[in-house]
This record gives sequence, structure tokens and C-alpha cells, in this order.
Amino acid sequence: MNHERYLRQTIIPGWNQEKLFSSTAIIVGVGAIGSYVSVLLGASGIGKLVLIDFDTIEVSNLNRQLLFRDEDIGKSKVEIAAKRLKEINPELELTYFNNKMEKVPISVYKKADIIIGCLDTFIGRRWINSLAVRLKKPLILGGMFAFLGDVQVIFPYKTPCFECQPLVSERELAQACTPFGDERKKERKEEKEEEPKLPAVATMSAIIGGIMAQETLKILLDIGEPLDNYLFYDGLHNATTIVKLERNPDCPACGDVYKLKKVKFAISEKEKVSDLLVRLALTYGLSNPDILYKGKLLNKDITLKEAGIKNNAVVFVIDKNLAKPISVVLEYV
Repeated sequence: MNHERYLRQTIIPGWNQEKLFSSTAIIVGVGAIGSYVSVLLGASGIGKLVLIDFDTIEVSNLNRQLLFRDEDIGKSKVEIAAKRLKEINPELELTYFNNKMEKVPISVYKKADIIIGCLDTFIGRRWINSLAVRLKKPLILGGMFAFLGDVQVIFPYKTPCFECQPLVSERELAQACTPFGDERKKERKEEKEEEPKLPAVATMSAIIGGIMAQETLKILLDIGEPLDNYLFYDGLHNATTIVKLERNPDCPACGDVYKLKKVKFAISEKEKVSDLLVRLALTYGLSNPDILYKGKLLNKDITLKEAGIKNNAVVFVIDKNLAKPISVVLEYV
């Protein structure tokens, strides 16, 4: 390690460059915010960065994603990001996955000291939150919309997780919960209808990315007081608001009820599997759940009685919003 490279930061009281150099951070999403986070952590001398993103570079990315150039259009974001980060700091160890975060081996996440979610979808944040809670890894989430931004730092089972916070609109919750959401996405593709673009400006990428990188350094080096609530930043008025959150005991990700091996759910004999799935989706905020019983997925078109479900049968509910299944006891009423 070239100590002279990091000289100006090592004179900060409490700074431990060797500890930072031995740390590993995973960045999920290497777009607007993720590119700034990765540059700041890489330049600061973090030992290893793991980049995860399945997207390719578009012309519209170039106004705020500082790692990319015109000649990179159409190429993999993580591949180009890794190349540019290595140019910024040759000492940086880099691993990247040009894949969806759900398809990255769980062993990769387990080796990280911290996970950083730079995701622009509600569903994506929910998934990485459930994974971080499962692995008990510190998680930093950040996002932006035009001149508005937000950051949340999560210490599983100690601070509120993403699912605990009540700040997401009912409209967004309804979209995420509907079991027909995936079908609508397929229809959009068939109709060749483009997904709406979110308004974004480079300054907000730098501000939110900077806050997230700073919180990462504080956690890895155990310096100062980490943000343990929800931060909102209004760029038009240059105003920062801290919203104090409380852990939700009924949270589907980190609530006390999910520490139990069995969660009871009322059913009726004439109820179809599909109807039960709709109720589960609405109750637990799922997207398109399935029920696994005795190692097999239940047919959605039959009744629970026809499926062989007996009273107090234990089933597993799986969904892309969950990093781990929910164990449910079905109780006839």
C-alpha cells in the first residue's frame, strides 16, 4: 500500500488506513449515484469493491454517471466502471458481476463488510434490504428524484430497516404488492412501450453519492456517529431534514414476528391457492409469490383442500421481494 497516496486523510484523528485497506464493500447499481460512491471509496483506499449491475451504458447516462464516456455507449456498466476505477487507483481490488443482484451467489454478499444499494426501484431496495437483514450486514440505501434525495443507513435488528419506514407512498406499495405486476411488465415489453425516465441531475448524484460514501467510511472505520435515521435533502432549498424512524415489530423483514419459526395465516377449505396468494401478497407486500409445500410449488388453480393442505400445515412463501422464504402455518377457520 502506497501510504503517501492517502497521507492527507491519515492525519484525521481516528483514521485507520490499514483497516480501510482490508475492508470490502459491495455496490449494487453502478449508475448515477453508484458511480460517485465507487470513485470516492476507491480513491480513499478501500481494499476491495464488488460491483453489481446488469445494465448497459446509454447516451442519457453521460450527464451524471462520471465513469462513462461516449465511446462506452452500449457496453457493460460494471466492466467499464471497473476499468476506470482501476485507472483512478491501481491498488484497488475489483470484482464485478454483470448480472442481476438476485443471481449473484450468496457467498459474495457474505464476504462483504457493508452493502451499498444505489437502486432506482422500490422493489430493488426491498430485495437488497431483505438480504442485508438476513445476513446481518450494514446497508446504506440512497436515491434521488430531480433535486430531491434520500439516504438511509440500516443496521439489521438495531435500527429500522427499509421495510420498517412508513415513507413510501400508498401508490408505490400497491404497485409492488400486486401479483399482476410482472404480467403488466411483460405486456409493456410486447407493446414496445418504454419505461418512464426519472428526472435526474448530476449535482444530486454527487451530493447523495458523497453522503453515502462518507457514511460507509464512518462505519468501516468506526469514526463519528453514523446516520441511524432517514435523511432527506432538498437541493432547490439546500435543506437537509432528518426523519427519526422507529423499528416496526410487524416488519416483514426484521420484525419480531419473523424471528419465530411459525407465522399463522387463516385459510378456508374452499379457498383457491391463487386467492391465498393474493392475500399473502397484500399482507406482506409481495410482488408475485408462490407457495412451496413438501418441496413442490402449489398449483394456483386448485383449492387448498385439493392441494392436500391439512390444518396447521407448514408452507414456505417465496417471492422476488424476499431474500429468504417466509415460513407460514396455514390454519383452517
